[in-house]
Amino acid sequence: MNRTELKTWVKEKIKGHRLELFITILVAGFLTNLTIWQGASFEDGMVQAKGGISLGIFFYFVEVGLAYYMVKFLNDKEYNFKDLFYFSKDYVRTLVTGLLEAIFVALWTLLLIVPGIIKGIAYSLVPLILADDKYKDLKYTEVLKKSEAMMKGHKMDFFVLQLSFIGWHILAIFTFFILEIWIIPYQTTANYKFLDDIMKNYKE
Repeated sequence: MNRTELKTWVKEKIKGHRLELFITILVAGFLTNLTIWQGASFEDGMVQAKGGISLGIFFYFVEVGLAYYMVKFLNDKEYNFKDLFYFSKDYVRTLVTGLLEAIFVALWTLLLIVPGIIKGIAYSLVPLILADDKYKDLKYTEVLKKSEAMMKGHKMDFFVLQLSFIGWHILAIFTFFILEIWIIPYQTTANYKFLDDIMKNYKE
């Protein structure tokens, strides 16, 4: 389906589920971006953070759990908030793959911003691959290579899909970000629908 059809499908799919999706996505986002700040001060009318230690990568399994949760939701399978933590059982494989992904994206970004963005998009399927038992035997770098192979020919479409939500996020500013309660489930579900379709249609 094209982008318009996909977004129309998603709008219907999330009806009655927006709040539960928002809470689940919010928890996953908080954990995967968790940082312990060393201190803070109030300067120039703003709170200034003084350094911190990022713990998000250690909760990368939650991002994989979110992929597991979303794919089940999209395909009308029984899903549960506990799915977020399901992949803690495969912690080492998940953590190492996440670390390698972060390192490779960072290295490409050091060269130029655009290559870093492209590499990040190429790895968009990593959480879904880790969450799929079909690929449970793939090693760390093999998961990354599989994502790159699957995303070949789809990276620009996925990037344009992200751009199509910018207007909504700008509009949310005027609602003191309350509108994000509607936007975040909408965009996240659209992203996973796009990626899940790639997984289903991919031929080895």
